[in-house]
Amino acid sequence: MITWGNLRASAAPWLLLPALLFVYLYMDDAIYTVPSHYGVEAGELTDYGLPVIAPVVAGVAAWEAGRHRFLGALRNTSARARISQLIRAITPALVLHILLIAAALVLARQAVGVWPGDAGWFGVLHLFVIPLGWLVIGWSLGILMPKSLAAPLVGISCWAWMAMPHAMTNSWVRHLGGFIDGTSTITDVRAAPVYTVPWLVTAGFALAFGCLTGIRRRPWTAVLSLIVLIASITGGRALVSEWGYQNPTDPRVVALVCTGEAPAVCVPPEYEPYAEQLRHDALIPLNRLSAAGIPVPQVLRVASPKEPTKPGTWPLYWSLPLKGADHDQEKFVANLAESAVAGEAARAGVTDCGQPGSAAAAWAALVAGVDEQRLRTSIPAPGWAELQRIRRLPVKKQADWFANTAAEQKHCRQGIVS
Repeated sequence: MITWGNLRASAAPWLLLPALLFVYLYMDDAIYTVPSHYGVEAGELTDYGLPVIAPVVAGVAAWEAGRHRFLGALRNTSARARISQLIRAITPALVLHILLIAAALVLARQAVGVWPGDAGWFGVLHLFVIPLGWLVIGWSLGILMPKSLAAPLVGISCWAWMAMPHAMTNSWVRHLGGFIDGTSTITDVRAAPVYTVPWLVTAGFALAFGCLTGIRRRPWTAVLSLIVLIASITGGRALVSEWGYQNPTDPRVVALVCTGEAPAVCVPPEYEPYAEQLRHDALIPLNRLSAAGIPVPQVLRVASPKEPTKPGTWPLYWSLPLKGADHDQEKFVANLAESAVAGEAARAGVTDCGQPGSAAAAWAALVAGVDEQRLRTSIPAPGWAELQRIRRLPVKKQADWFANTAAEQKHCRQGIVS
């Protein structure tokens, strides 16, 4: 009865529906493709609700702390243990937290087609850890100041700390708040520090604000709180300073599913329904490249760019279709031309730099069947004139030029005009 009465007197029920709406809007805005049925993406997609869930939980915790401080319930209910009283007091915030996480999981399941799996559970755990840290921060502020001030202050501060750094030029700041923009690809998975660093920073913040609650009895705790706060930010920056704007990833370890021969198309299990169509779409462009003197691959493989490409194997650059969009065959062919550059470089014992837009890729795209007018708009005039000169050479010399250009990898430094 006490718990039920606490829930009814809380502000949490009033925030549930607005929070659900904004969680939906944040998550829906992050989905561009048809369902991938990729469990890692399902788990990571839930983290898009974090800029809503964490501020709401923190705000409710601040409000509840102020309400209980005003009523004196925690001081006067001496028959129960202190920890039991505290748990009862924060129950509204915890219930709201759990309900919002459950909603995020359902929305992710609907968007991706599967429940979270494998490394995706890190993303779900992230949705527990970060708001719990901010719950402590909100509760601490609710003890220190009026609830009508503490609740909006901690809610706005939490949202700003998570969302605003993504628009700043200081790349390291965005990695500390906990809001992780983007999900793992089908071939590369987020490294564990992407989660653990913001966990540590948030724990440091929670400890710092928790220390402040005793400032009336021990004024020196303000200095300790400031030291912990600075140490959290400084230590977090040291851990992420080399990341730049991207989250570090590790190649995904998974058995590929292959279909056909010469070339065989090998894709992760989630892409198996598309494998046969990909092979069918690749046959005509590959035949055209073969007629131009380019050795066709034995294997087309969707795999991590961090994995070395073996001779006879081409990387296959392909992603799921956009929602409501038709298959773009010319884009597929253009990507296949980039694959040809990487495959030719591997055949020469060179690692492709992975930078699109080379002269060799443009030549291969024209040979494979990409519309000239469409391609010309993306190439500077000097580069286009050079391509036309190359295309007037005998077939054998064109093939030799392509092989040499792909192996030299000059486009990584000079662009297509090289």
